[in-house]
Parts: sequence; C-alpha cells; structure tokens
Amino acid sequence: MALALRDRRPSGDAVSRRRPNLQVIAARRGTTRVLVVAAVLVAAGAAMLGVIHTQIAGRQAQLDALDRRIVAAGEQFDTLRAIRAELRAPLRLDAEARALDMEPAMSSSFLPIDPQVHAMVIAATGRSGGDGAVPDDLGPLDQFRLVKALGAVNP
Repeated sequence: MALALRDRRPSGDAVSRRRPNLQVIAARRGTTRVLVVAAVLVAAGAAMLGVIHTQIAGRQAQLDALDRRIVAAGEQFDTLRAIRAELRAPLRLDAEARALDMEPAMSSSFLPIDPQVHAMVIAATGRSGGDGAVPDDLGPLDQFRLVKALGAVNP
C-alpha cells in the first residue's frame, strides 16, 4: 500500500500572515536624559542628606556643651550654697563675734521713732523701714532676686 506524500510547508501567503512586519526604529534619546536627570537628583539628595547630618551633628555638639555647662553650674551652685550655710552657721558667727571682742546682748530696748522721720524715710525710699526685712522662708534664689530688686531700686 502506497501513501501519497503531502507537502506540509505552508504556502507563501500563510507565511506572510504569520510573521509580523518588523522595522528598525532609532532609539529615542529621551530615556538617556531621564536617566541622567534621575542620577543628578539622587546625587543632589545624597549631598543634601550629608549636609543635614553635618548640621545635626554640629547642633548636637552645641547641646552637649550646654548640658555640660548646666551640670557644672548646678555643681557650683551646690558648692556655694554649702559655703553659705557654713558662713551663716550660728556657732561660727558666735566664734567670729567673740574673736572681735563682742559679747551677747543681755537686754534690748526699742527707741521710739518720730513720725516725721518715718514719713521722710518713706518719701525718700518709697517704702517703710519694715518692708526691707528678708523673710526666712525664702529659698536662696528668691533671696538673690530680692537683693537684686532692692539694688536696682536704690543704686
């Protein structure tokens, strides 16, 4: 039995229908420009980040220096407060007074003040003599403010 052979290759029309029509297109230069612009933007952003980090580091150094100064000032304030407490101690004041040949008072008396003199003092200073007393319940900073305020009024 003999079989007839058939040609299985597609005909010319079928080949042209299946293959796309390919053309060579020149590459656009816009993609190169976009890549260059993107690279420049990334480089500028990295440079800005470097500048920002440098500024942050500089400001942090300033803050650290201020913190050290605050701690040193607090320590100095505590030291001065301890020295002040030693100087105001009643036993030390008594010893210093006795070294200057002072003795404790045995009695005290009050002298009457003429109302005219009192009025002149109020007119000259703007306050009476009793207003200048420093209360004992004030802290050291409040006492300092009070002394500065009195010094500013009476130069």
